[in-house]
Amino acid sequence: MSKFQEGLQAEAEQDYVQALLKFTAALESVGPQSNADQALTWLKIANNLMRLMKWQQAADTFAFVDQLLPSNAQVHHGLAISYSHLGDIAKALEHAEVATNIAPDDWRMALTHAYILSIVKPDQATKLEIYRCWGERFADPITAKAQSPKVTDSSLSRPLHIGYISGDMREHSIAFFMTPVFANHDKAQVAVSVFSTSKIQDAYTAQLKSLVPDWHDVSALDDDALFKLIRKLKIDVLVDLSGHTEGQRIFVFARRAAPIQVTWLGFMGTLGMQAMDYRLTDFGADPADNEQWYVEKLFRLNCMASYIPPADTPLSPEPPMLENGAPTLISLNNSKKLTDEMLLLWSRILTQRPDATLIIHVQELRTEDAVASMQPRLERLGLPLEQIIISPSVPLAEFMQRGCIADIALDTSPISGGTTTLHALWMGLPVIALDAEDATSSSSARTLQGLGLEQWVAADEDAYIAKVLALMNNPDQLTEHRATTRVNMLSSALMDYPARCAELEQAYRLMWFNYLLTEKNKTAEPRYLDVNVDIAHETIVVESLLTT
Repeated sequence: MSKFQEGLQAEAEQDYVQALLKFTAALESVGPQSNADQALTWLKIANNLMRLMKWQQAADTFAFVDQLLPSNAQVHHGLAISYSHLGDIAKALEHAEVATNIAPDDWRMALTHAYILSIVKPDQATKLEIYRCWGERFADPITAKAQSPKVTDSSLSRPLHIGYISGDMREHSIAFFMTPVFANHDKAQVAVSVFSTSKIQDAYTAQLKSLVPDWHDVSALDDDALFKLIRKLKIDVLVDLSGHTEGQRIFVFARRAAPIQVTWLGFMGTLGMQAMDYRLTDFGADPADNEQWYVEKLFRLNCMASYIPPADTPLSPEPPMLENGAPTLISLNNSKKLTDEMLLLWSRILTQRPDATLIIHVQELRTEDAVASMQPRLERLGLPLEQIIISPSVPLAEFMQRGCIADIALDTSPISGGTTTLHALWMGLPVIALDAEDATSSSSARTLQGLGLEQWVAADEDAYIAKVLALMNNPDQLTEHRATTRVNMLSSALMDYPARCAELEQAYRLMWFNYLLTEKNKTAEPRYLDVNVDIAHETIVVESLLTT
């Protein structure tokens, strides 16, 4: 087996470090007569640098490959992704447009283009149009040819077979939302199957798997095979937990694998496709009239998710500034959410508090890669480097100790934190967030408001700065928050696991009622779009409607 083939094998096994080593070694065996092979090997190296989140090296390598393979869609797609993670959205958009012009029928490149566009133009109407156009081009034509599955048992109260599809059944945000769901599902109400699409497994995978009676590792199955498996198992409600993120199986849903199809948690916005019947949400994330911004029907829970924090998270009783003599701010969100505008906003805070330190977490795994990606941006924007510490990505256990070294967490916009905001609060950190209208931008704001912490939600940038400065001047308030944050969270709807799961099961039951009523009358609109009904009474009502 050649080094190049060994690289392909390692890549298929998602061992990207080994793949990078093999492809690099393969360059030595490529002679000058094999320019095409050499270019292909360099492209593989660039792709694996990107997968290893070495964004600056990836961008530089893709730029080199562009000279070897001009007008190559994969090269421009790689440049678009790399520059988006480096915060250069203008260059990212430029290369995304080139990639889609070269390969207009590539759905992944079109999706990357849509994502970058949604950052450039974050208003809800534009986002809807962007993703609806994507759906109309790539998903809806498949749905138009699909045949709906036949339901052989239309009993109103029988246990429903629920299927969850995710590429994130591991140490990932999804684990902190789904663990309490899997642990509390009522077998009298639902039978649960999980379809895990990722080859990556860890201790969280094992824990999740132990809670589910029917677990399927489908990472080796293509969409057709997965579709057939779901049909064979007669899933009643199929739940997407990935949306437009890594590991998604959107085209299984486009094929109409189940009679009822739902998207939840994985993507804070419309997927833009007709085959997705519902989006699970709540009135906090999606107030009344937000239906206009989604292709899916909004089905509202009273609280859209459960949250279970990582075990053994330390909680320092006092803010570190009392010992350090100066405040420490921290950005914990995925660094691809860091726009230049956000960095400039933080610069204004640092200018007004020259004794403050800001820790910026980035995706890169090594310090040198982290600095190579972030420091040039900070220098270009004129941020005070002497006040900033760039931290690489760290293991979760170490990440959850950041509350012991920082005083205040800073949220991002237009893409706000989700699970990270909850983690920060559990660590004892207050989180300052900008308010917004759409779910993607307002996730942290709605979480804070839901926990009674609306005082940390800022209406605009000036208010954001003022709130951070005020907290840095009030260590007593920081101490009080650390004393009350966990009690507050434990008593909240987010951590009332039996109630949340019962509510979720009721949502599935009401979707089932909608389905049966729609099967009887194809022109009928869904009768139930939230859980605030008496399910026993509605069972009688639906039974009457179905028999008349």
